[in-house]
Formats: sequence, C-alpha cells, structure tokens
Amino acid sequence: MRPGSSALSSSSSSSSSSSSSLSLSSRVLLLLLFSNVLFSCCSSPIGFPSTSFPVAAAAAVSASDEYDGGENDATTTTTTTTTTTKKFGTFGSCGTCTKCASLEEEEEEEEEGREEEDQSSSFSHASSDEGHDNAKAKRLAESGEKCESCFGCTHILKEMVKTVTMQNKTYEPEAGASPATLVKVKRRERKERNGVNRNDDWHIAKMWCVGHKMKPNGDIIDRGGEGVCFRKVGNAIVDATQAHHKRAVKTMRNSVTMQKILDFCDAADISIRHWTERVKSVHPTNTRKIETNALFMSVAPGISITQLDGRLVGSDPVSARNALANVNHESVVKAAVMDALLGQCDRHGENIFIDVVNETYSKMTFIDNDQMFGHGWRRCVTESVFIPGSEKFSIARFSNSHVNGDKSANGLKTSVSLSVMLDYRCHARNGFLGKNSYGDKLDTCLSELASMRVEEAMKKFEFMDQANAKFVLERAKGLKELGFERAMLHWQRNAGLKDVGIGKNFRSFPWPNTCCYPSVSQSEGGNKGLLSCESETNQRLKCKGGANDCMFSGGWEVVA
Repeated sequence: MRPGSSALSSSSSSSSSSSSSLSLSSRVLLLLLFSNVLFSCCSSPIGFPSTSFPVAAAAAVSASDEYDGGENDATTTTTTTTTTTKKFGTFGSCGTCTKCASLEEEEEEEEEGREEEDQSSSFSHASSDEGHDNAKAKRLAESGEKCESCFGCTHILKEMVKTVTMQNKTYEPEAGASPATLVKVKRRERKERNGVNRNDDWHIAKMWCVGHKMKPNGDIIDRGGEGVCFRKVGNAIVDATQAHHKRAVKTMRNSVTMQKILDFCDAADISIRHWTERVKSVHPTNTRKIETNALFMSVAPGISITQLDGRLVGSDPVSARNALANVNHESVVKAAVMDALLGQCDRHGENIFIDVVNETYSKMTFIDNDQMFGHGWRRCVTESVFIPGSEKFSIARFSNSHVNGDKSANGLKTSVSLSVMLDYRCHARNGFLGKNSYGDKLDTCLSELASMRVEEAMKKFEFMDQANAKFVLERAKGLKELGFERAMLHWQRNAGLKDVGIGKNFRSFPWPNTCCYPSVSQSEGGNKGLLSCESETNQRLKCKGGANDCMFSGGWEVVA
C-alpha cells in the first residue's frame, strides 16, 4: 500500500459506517472534502489571482449552520478520518509531520524500493490556500494521519535564534510588530554546486499565517491563530486569510522589485537580499505542514541599533558610540538616498543592524524593508532615521512622547538614540548633497530612472502596479532636478497626507542641527551611561508649542 492510501481507506471505512440518511450539513461537508481534492493541485503562482476556495467553504458552513440552527455543529468538526501514526509518510499523505525526513532516510527508503508519492497527486492533503495556513490546514493537522517523518520536503525550517552574541555581549533579538512569522530555512539539496555544498547555507524565510509567533523567552504572540488567520462559526473552523494572502503577495512582489532597484543602483550592499521560493516543509514548533510562497532573505550580521540603545549605551556608552562612528560614510549616504527614492516608511533603529567587524569598521545592514513606495501602516513621504524632518528621525532625537505632542519637558529623552549618528549630513561631504554629490554610480542610477518610461520600469523591475513605478521615477526626477535637500523639504512640506493613518496624519518637523558624535555622561546615580546631543547635559531641545505647532514652522527651543 502506498503511504498516502491509509487515510483514504480509513475515510472510506468510516463513511460506510455512517448513517445512510445524510443531513444537509453532512452533504455540504462531503462536498467540501471533494472540493479539497480538486483544489489541492491547483494553486496559482505568486501574484496571479485565483478563486479562493476557503471563501466558498465559509459560505457553505455558514449556510449549514443557518439551516439546522447550529444543532449539527458537532458534525461540522467531527472528522470521518481515523487518525493513525506511523514512522514515515509523504508530505502529501500526512496530516502532520514531526519533522521532514533527512536525505539519508529518503535515500535508504528508496533503496528498499519505496515508491515516492508524486508531489502533485490529486489526493494530496494540501495544507494551504496559496500556501497560507488556514482552516483547511488546521483541520488536516487535527484529523489527518500523523507521521514522525515526511518525505518530499523541499526545505528544512528551524526556529530563529533566541540570543545573539557580539563583542562578548549577549542580546535578545526583538520579536517585531509584523504578523508574519520568521524562521531559519535552508534548501534540501543532494548535490554540490561548483564544488560547494550549499546545504549548509541558512537564510531567513518570512511567511504569513503559519502558526504562533514566539518571543525570545518562549512567550507566544498569537498573531497566526484564531481571529487573525482563521475564525470559527459555531464549532467549525472557517478560513479568513484572504486579506493576509493579498498582503503577503504584495510584500513579496514589492520586495523583489526593491531588490532589483538596489542592484540597478549598485546599492545592494546596504541591505539584506530578497527573493522568493516555494516551500514545502514542517513548522519547527507545531508540526503543522507548510506549503507556501515565502519571502527569502539573507541573514543580517550583528544586532539592531535598538539593541545597542537598550543594552550597550547604559553599560558602555563609549563602545556603543564607536560602533556607529565606524560605519562607512558612503553607505550612510547611499542608505539615505535609497530610502528617499523608494519612499521607505519604516526605517527605524530596530530595522538597522550594526556588526562591529573590528575597532575601526562597523558594517550597517537594512532589514524589514516591507513598507515602501510611500505606503506602510500609514502613508508617508519618507520615514527614516537617516533623513531629518521625518517622524522616525525626530523620535530618535527627541523621544516618542515629545513627537506625539508633549508640550512640556517631561518625557523628553534623557539619552538620544544612537540612530542620530546616521543623519546623512554627518556623512555627506561638507554635510550637503545637493544635485551633484550623490557619487558617480548613484548619480547615473538616478539619471537613468528620471528619464525612464513607466512601461520600461514596469518590465525591468517587475513592479506590481504602475502607481509604484511612477512613484519611483518621479522621486528620481525630483532628486536630480531639485537636489536632495530641496526635494526632501518640498515633499515633506507639501505632502498633503491627511487622515492617512490610525488616528494620525503624516507629520514632518524642522531639521535640527546635526548630532554626529553625541557627548557621553552618566545618570544622576552614576550607574547608567547617557548620550546627549547638546554641549551641556542639562540643556535639551523641544518643539516650540509642542509637536503639532512645530510642524512646518516654529522651531526648537532649549529646555532647562
């Protein structure tokens, strides 16, 4: 018997023992099971629209509940499949897998004559709609055949690291605010390429709705479960992931486009790399099968600036300051120009990694570039700690409470973020870029983009829609014709972005003086290091009249 046949035979056996008089809800369930078979082999490629079966499933279950007044809710969740457990099975035949079988195990089984099930079998227990964990996947996980090891995985997944060590200090990476799940991933390959075994190359995979997200301490952040990626109707699990699916496709497509633009502008060195792959594997913590189009990213060396702010500044502010002071000037200028060109909306300290390579050089790397082209959790001009006037920059300098309207000195930062040292003016020659100081490669890139037709850009960079292509081309034209400073001030002051966020509008602020090398001091108790942008530690700046009055006019005043 083939590995995938046991569940089918069990289902047939259970079905034959059921009542011959089927209720309407039971008929609907049988229809859904048959539909699952038909739809399991018809997943469309990333970016192409497809009919969402789970939406139909939701409607059918709701209709069933309405017909019988919910009396058959138990029937809705009671499966007719007899659950069994065995050592080996295929990815298609197993409801859950404890782990993916190793290549050695597969090869051993093949030598013994085991026939591998075709990966595109119409009887495959498909675990996803376009790869996203949903009601169907959860039902299979709870009722399908349990296997210790599954054949047919394309990748191996494992949990993200709980701690990172740099310069003999240990840090805990942030969990992040995204509903997506991050896991470490490597492709299962049997053969060497160019004499190098690529099986040891671990990357990061970003996937949506594939299970619980966990903090470094093990606490579960339930962003991949009920109410987010699936919902319940009575006792039935009903898919509700279509919005997440669309968002995931958009994120992956935009990330690939961004990577192509970075490559075109010779700026790929400032960011992790992005690409997509189809993944068939097992979730590293909940044995749930995953079959999805995932966003792949290279691993960023080092730790985030937020970690340096929270851990190193207090204990060793001089080393923390040196870590940022040794970042290459050209890379910071390049980062500011690319954030402006791409309309990055979420460039803060948590998304910038610093790797202290030696005493004189620190490498800077971007991560989490999802929010771009002027769109994120709200619309923006450019939100980046590299660019003055943006909200992210102002928060790093003056604190969140102040930027959000605190009119008094209370709540202002007692220690500035290390991010202020990445102000592009601290790294540009003479503190100014203008029209002609981008550098030869960036200047050539901006010139070519400024003269490019939308249709050409769509094809060359694989934009998802024309609006994003137009956005980038117009940004390039502005940076070339107006120069960096005039272009940014023009966009910040004339954005006209009202009612575009969760109770907030886009806001810009006056450009303060640079703070390229903060002064070091100690807290009143002398047990914590502080960084200050003012020559006197008892002088701080705030907006005249508070944040809202400071926008576009006003200016900064000293707080005693």
